[in-house]
Amino acid sequence: MLSGYYGYPRRQENTVTVFDVTIVGAGPAGSALAAHLARDGYAVLLLERERFPRDKVCGDLVSAKALKLLADLGCYGEIKRRGYVPIQESAVYLDDEFLIKAPIPRIAEYPPFGHAIPRLELDELILSAALAGGAQVIEACTVLDCQVGPTHVVVDAAVGHERRRFRSRIVVGADGASSTIARCAGLDMRDPRYVQLAIRAYCRGMPLEHAVLVFAEDFFPGYGWIFPVNDSVANIGVGMVKESVQKDGIRLKRFYSQFAAFVRNMALEMNAEIELTRPMGWPIKTYGGANRNYFERGLLIGDAGCFVDPISGEGIPFALETAGMAAATIREAFAKNDFGVAAMSQFERRWRSVYDADLGVSDLVVSAIRNRHLVKFWIHGLRVMGLTAAQDRKYALKVGGILAGLVPNREGFSPEIVLKSVMHGPAFWMRALDLTPDNLAGDVVRKGTELLKWQTQLASAMMTDFDWFSDWALEIGSKQIRVLNTLISPGKRHSA
Repeated sequence: MLSGYYGYPRRQENTVTVFDVTIVGAGPAGSALAAHLARDGYAVLLLERERFPRDKVCGDLVSAKALKLLADLGCYGEIKRRGYVPIQESAVYLDDEFLIKAPIPRIAEYPPFGHAIPRLELDELILSAALAGGAQVIEACTVLDCQVGPTHVVVDAAVGHERRRFRSRIVVGADGASSTIARCAGLDMRDPRYVQLAIRAYCRGMPLEHAVLVFAEDFFPGYGWIFPVNDSVANIGVGMVKESVQKDGIRLKRFYSQFAAFVRNMALEMNAEIELTRPMGWPIKTYGGANRNYFERGLLIGDAGCFVDPISGEGIPFALETAGMAAATIREAFAKNDFGVAAMSQFERRWRSVYDADLGVSDLVVSAIRNRHLVKFWIHGLRVMGLTAAQDRKYALKVGGILAGLVPNREGFSPEIVLKSVMHGPAFWMRALDLTPDNLAGDVVRKGTELLKWQTQLASAMMTDFDWFSDWALEIGSKQIRVLNTLISPGKRHSA
């Protein structure tokens, strides 16, 4: 068990301890950055609100890409020893309809699987790597304030019943979606379009070897998941864009209750007796809200910097990657003895050059499907994609690779994928449109009536919600142009 204060400060100025870097938050982003810098000889202090081992509400999915990054930190040997389920396939459902079970593609530089690793275990593994590298940590430390001065950053915190102040050259906020450092820097992002709300529980007694994703029309663009941890435990949960919860009156707890019933029915079909732990909720800030996440003598990484894929909700690989980008920025700052805003802005140059082309596409997609007035259109498109994947393995691998974070998101708009999604014969469209040959005329009339009713409702909604529709249309147009510019000129910085 990890606890207390580790190591000894290496720099004294007028008997006051001054660290090179103070990192607030010892999750994957903070501990990974601490490991990178401590191994290079920097004096690194980690401040963590809880005591390890501590849980963190999360979907727990660690993709193949994240596993490689963890291996680079020296954590994979212990992960392998613990025997987590190698997730190599994902089954997709639309309401109660099974669409497809698609494999995760094999990419040469990555493992051919992912794992669901409880944060209770994962975060301690990464923190151990940071401590082994020479970082120091203070646990049960609640950061209250952060002030940037001309020569130092001062972090004010409560450690138990004692008030403490910590000085360093640079401060990094790795303290999650409710980041205190972001708030102190005036960079707290609260736009509900880019915040997702999620509920998670653990299902005990569910023997699964693949992931399960469930989409439901009543709760779209939200979705539910089942990620197997080991041969008897799975992480289950649901997620939803906050704007949809607020604007459309969708109750996330109701979505979870319905999804829990789906899980119980699945267990019943497997003759498995299951037990669900108490559900817990948490916010997620996604890439659409990533704008300025640097300031004089400071950076925001991981969830604090909005580095989460808007489509999948995955954040762990981006936490690990932005830790590496932050480490490179900090090394340059120390080499030049320059910790001003311009020096810190090199962090944004790095992450935009890596992420804008793909996470910008994810943000565009989620921005579009936030419009629940078009939900029947989105659901129909999802069903077409699922049916296409069921009959075309190459298509399934490409789409599955995008969801798994192994194939660039931009390839979802490649001519090959677009054409394969629409170029089908009559039999396919009969199934996709739920038409039967024996009652074709009646089905056409029924579908036509449903389409007319939907168009009437859409027209009425556009009139009554005209301002929102206008803002949404302008947003989609602007983001389309931005994504196109990014794809044409990769690496170019675009302001959000």
